[in-house]
Amino acid sequence: MDSMSVISYYFRLIVTYATYYLTYYHDLFVEYPFEVQTAVWAQQWALIMMLMIVVLLARKHKQRRQVRHARKKLQKLFGDAVQQVFNTDDRMMTREEIVKLFKITEKEANRRELLKNNMERREMCYYIYDSLIHDEVASPTKHGNIHLLMEIFNLPSFLETEVSVGSMRNKVVAMDMIRSFKLYISPWVINKLLNSKQVRVRRLAMYASVMSSSDSELEYFETDFFDENCCIFDEIELGYTLHRRRAAGLKLPNLAHWAHFQKNDNTKCMFVRLMRRFDQREYCEQLRSLFLESKHKKLIEEISRTWGYLHYTDGEQLLVNTMLTQPDDTKVAIMHAVTRMASGQNLELLLDGYQNTTNPHVRFEALRCMWSYGDEGRRMLNKLEAEAEPADLKFFAFFHNPITLEKIPLDKEQAYHPSVETVYAMSY
Repeated sequence: MDSMSVISYYFRLIVTYATYYLTYYHDLFVEYPFEVQTAVWAQQWALIMMLMIVVLLARKHKQRRQVRHARKKLQKLFGDAVQQVFNTDDRMMTREEIVKLFKITEKEANRRELLKNNMERREMCYYIYDSLIHDEVASPTKHGNIHLLMEIFNLPSFLETEVSVGSMRNKVVAMDMIRSFKLYISPWVINKLLNSKQVRVRRLAMYASVMSSSDSELEYFETDFFDENCCIFDEIELGYTLHRRRAAGLKLPNLAHWAHFQKNDNTKCMFVRLMRRFDQREYCEQLRSLFLESKHKKLIEEISRTWGYLHYTDGEQLLVNTMLTQPDDTKVAIMHAVTRMASGQNLELLLDGYQNTTNPHVRFEALRCMWSYGDEGRRMLNKLEAEAEPADLKFFAFFHNPITLEKIPLDKEQAYHPSVETVYAMSY
């Protein structure tokens, strides 16, 4: 109460002095023309705004200084111990080992008050997070050690509080950290954030929900919100998320079903691409209606590639029947798909691709597909080379150069594998 009285007293004192001098300054010019009075009022407001800016800058500078001090303090006290936890990836550490490593007593660890305030807790999370995203070695034991370390400092509870009641910036940062650390987050908190007006917050909450929900609770991908706001970020996150679900033994959803729900053709393409990356051959039949109804060339190409990679031979004749009416890039995608299916029934399609176009890219790709089609395809390739005009021999030179010949074969699959095994993207 005494502190509040002192603050109230000084606040009223400042307001009184400010009111007196501003009024006095105004009265000096009360008889002057309107233009002069306007200039005086503008000067007064400019002075007030300058004072406010100075106060805000001073406050910001103080906060930054406190953050630097907290970061320096934490690094001095716990920096070496945190790095040692990250470097121990060959075995699971015990709680007692970590407590001893940080040179604290078991009583201090049980009280969970090693960090004095929210600023220190936030900076400790940042320190662990920065170490995590720059770490190149991943293992389940390291992941467990990080969880145990955070539990000793009571950081999971702090991050959930930040997500629930923190500022908008802190919500986003805390949600990113929770997902990176793979910490449990209450469904009540997630459901609250799914109603946020901020697109970024809703998206992060959705991906947290995907990893913690049952097999069927993935309706988010059937909403207009997802269809309207989908971008490359979602494809990357879906890849990570579906990979983790599969590694955890959870059933993957029907991606072809989701593709049918989207209005945006680019979003449909994303789900079709993910189908081949997660080997969902059993749902290829459901793409037939999309192929027949769509006029979007990119979607036609993605469906063709997916059928080819997954060896969906029931769709081969449909690809053959539609090839001549497609643009050049789509023709190449169809020829690649037919080659990967390797049914041995449509080698003539590749011959048409070579003979019935003047586009050099399409002609070369047709020859490349013949080379990858097997013995019969290579015999046709040799025959075409023997009968080729001198101007066309340049297309066949690639098949005689050992350096370029290494790039001729078509890849056989596009299965999803994280490009880098990190703690964030590890496969267990």
